[in-house]
Amino acid sequence: MRKVLSLLFLVYLIPSSYGQVGINVPLPLQVFHVDGSKNNSIGIAPNIEQEKDDFVVTKEGNVGVGSYTPQAKIDVNGQVKIMDGSQGDNKILTSDSFGNMRWSTVPFIVPTIVGTFESSAQVAFSGTEDTRSYTYSRGYIILPKGRWIVNCGLTIHSTNNRWMHAVLSTVKTGRQQTGFTFLGPAKNNTSYASRVAGGSEFALLFGSSVIDVTADTVTIYVLIENVNIWTFSPSSWENYFYAIPVV
Repeated sequence: MRKVLSLLFLVYLIPSSYGQVGINVPLPLQVFHVDGSKNNSIGIAPNIEQEKDDFVVTKEGNVGVGSYTPQAKIDVNGQVKIMDGSQGDNKILTSDSFGNMRWSTVPFIVPTIVGTFESSAQVAFSGTEDTRSYTYSRGYIILPKGRWIVNCGLTIHSTNNRWMHAVLSTVKTGRQQTGFTFLGPAKNNTSYASRVAGGSEFALLFGSSVIDVTADTVTIYVLIENVNIWTFSPSSWENYFYAIPVV
């Protein structure tokens, strides 16, 4: 009887003397230790299989879920589920400058997006030149939030040899950026540009620009500068319009 009492005294004395608390663990070996399935051996560290249902807090303040010896402030051995309203398919956890986490869509899991021309009808300009006004090319692209390299090539037939521009805009009637910004050195003056040959020759008005889409989604139109006398056919084989996500 005396041996039994001595053993019980040791069982309760050791945890209290070290300030350790155990649930389903007669002899906790961490400051706080929960053995969910009550399958650990008494007085020794759990093995790999046994620790899968354990929860511990160490003297260093590390928390282990499914890990008996956590190596970080929170060390999880298993699947983590976070539901904050921003979750969705193909999203990853990102953080802001304060370390707040949220689910986000990032470029490297977004495919290349191809723009389209809403009509094959020819577009033409033969009015008074104005480098501050533009004609809608009938080409547009819809992009989600993120950074993109937008590539565009337009086959132009011009009367005269002339330096010409094409621009990206969120309206068809003029130059405007709502929901996206240009990241290049020219900022909102960013344009596609080429020397367009005159006469019977055709030329490609082309270029690339890097943009940051800040809206959830934005529709972007391609506009051609109102200079020279020119025609553009949206059905030309050489035309291209697509956006590549930037990591």
